[in-house]
Amino acid sequence: MAIITQDLSDEKCRSESILQFAENFKLGNLLAQANIRKVNGIGVLTLFINLLSVCFSGKSLNQLLNSDDLGGKKDTFYRFINSASANWYKFIRLLSSMAISYLLKCADLQYEYVPQIPVLILDDTIHKRNRSKHVELLAWVKDHNDGRNYRGFRCLTMGFHNGDTFIPVDFRILSSQKKDIRINEMQSNLDKRTTAYKNRKCAISNTYDMAFQMVQKHTTPARHVLFDSWFSEPVMFKTLRKMDMHGIGMLKARKGSFYRFKSKTYALETLYAQVKHLIPSEHCFVTVGVELMDGTPFSITFVNDKRNKRDWLAVGTTDLSLSGKQVISLYSRRWSIEVFFKTVKSCLGFAKECQSRSFNAILCSVAVVFTRYIMLAWQNQGLPIPESDCQLFIRLCEEMHKCTFVEALEIVLRELQMLFVHFDDMLELSVKDFLSRLPCCLNPLHSLAICET
Repeated sequence: MAIITQDLSDEKCRSESILQFAENFKLGNLLAQANIRKVNGIGVLTLFINLLSVCFSGKSLNQLLNSDDLGGKKDTFYRFINSASANWYKFIRLLSSMAISYLLKCADLQYEYVPQIPVLILDDTIHKRNRSKHVELLAWVKDHNDGRNYRGFRCLTMGFHNGDTFIPVDFRILSSQKKDIRINEMQSNLDKRTTAYKNRKCAISNTYDMAFQMVQKHTTPARHVLFDSWFSEPVMFKTLRKMDMHGIGMLKARKGSFYRFKSKTYALETLYAQVKHLIPSEHCFVTVGVELMDGTPFSITFVNDKRNKRDWLAVGTTDLSLSGKQVISLYSRRWSIEVFFKTVKSCLGFAKECQSRSFNAILCSVAVVFTRYIMLAWQNQGLPIPESDCQLFIRLCEEMHKCTFVEALEIVLRELQMLFVHFDDMLELSVKDFLSRLPCCLNPLHSLAICET
């Protein structure tokens, strides 16, 4: 195996921000730890940096590969993104751990008050491949926004939020447990010892099992997990308590879901009818201590809608030390993962950039997109006034398209040569004289004066 160097002096990338990010977070070492290696040829770090810069160039990956703007052949990149040994889940965990440490350090230097409670946020989004038919493990997935079924995958994502910034921590690309919903199956000739086979087994596993696996592997200081009503099942709260974690989730009136209150069993709607008279008009919420059916202590915060008293919400948690106001404040941070999904889909190439049929390539493309978002979050920490994700994206696009001094000089010389096409000898003498008179700060350009061309 080739040793991956950390020397970025030979890396050719138009964005200094991407090179600085790769140097600060030692992406070469992280790639090696995640078993993302190459035997020979172009280095892994070079390939990964080139993939990071694709969405900021204004061209598709296929266009850049066809034009050789990425500095490598198609097969080189295809072998990289289809590697069966690459552990992209581990790479994102390692990178996010470094990003969170940097984030917390910046927060300690910037703020004098006690930092807010850090939390983990769990949610999934659809990875659409609606025009595809032969993608490995492709399945029918329901989009909860419009209620329609699409061909694609579900991207189960867990992120960290410290009250100010969101960082994606881990993810799982999920197909379906049910064979009749899956359109295609996995490759039959995979070695069961490889990372590629294990990733495919995860793709057809239970969603809750994958969520618990991600929570179990996290290394963040967070002890609370936020999720919406799709994950707010009793098994979710009980399993998190066994992991010494607390769940905070939006509760939904489901058939068969009951809570014990004052030695009686109530459904969620019936329980609200019992306690709604306790909600003070100035706060519009009340917290009630209950138990789950297995005896697990639980609290529910009922919130009234000021605009319509018939509308109400219920947020449940196993952390009885939190007040109703803290529960509402913590749960409001869950919206940051929706903003994250919107950003990666609109700007960073999620589910658009990679059209490969290979499941390995899909994992690689999602990991690259998540790395781009972590890079934007890192850039935001160094700015005097925080900017939106869209502003940071535009800033990097402008940096990628910025013309360097040498390129500008080449354009000027080319135009001069076209203008004085009949005076080549005179132009050559004039250019040499011009370059010889340049100041010392432009010493590298003096070499152009003695070039034959």
